[in-house]
Amino acid sequence: MKKQLCSIGIGALLAMGLSIGAPLAQENSQPPEATHGGRPPRMDPNRQVKMLTKRLNLSDDQQKQVLSILTDRQQQFENIRNDSSLSQEDRRAKMQSLREDSDTKIKAVLNDDQKQKYDQMQQEMRNRMQQRREQNNNPPSGSTNN
Repeated sequence: MKKQLCSIGIGALLAMGLSIGAPLAQENSQPPEATHGGRPPRMDPNRQVKMLTKRLNLSDDQQKQVLSILTDRQQQFENIRNDSSLSQEDRRAKMQSLREDSDTKIKAVLNDDQKQKYDQMQQEMRNRMQQRREQNNNPPSGSTNN
């Protein structure tokens, strides 16, 4: 009788653990490589187009063109990341060139007002990245161990 109760109790605990853990696993269903060692995950092209549409008021035709550009860029980024023959410096240079090329293509799709807003968005992003780099390279002075 004790063995049966113990088995039922263990089974109930396991079932409860699985039922609690299942929703968490679904919420965190991003592949491990999407976390980038603590960095935010890459935005997929569809999310980027939605964000750009909201900020730049893209037309349907512009959305399709930008989605095509961003999808192509993402695929090329993956190819570069997976190319083990490239040095870190070469990989970084190719990615930078690809970013610049895709930005040029995106700007070609935009009207003058949208280009101005897009440039402003890009500058704000560069500023945020620079601030993060500076914060990571210069930890707060109060955190030294004596």
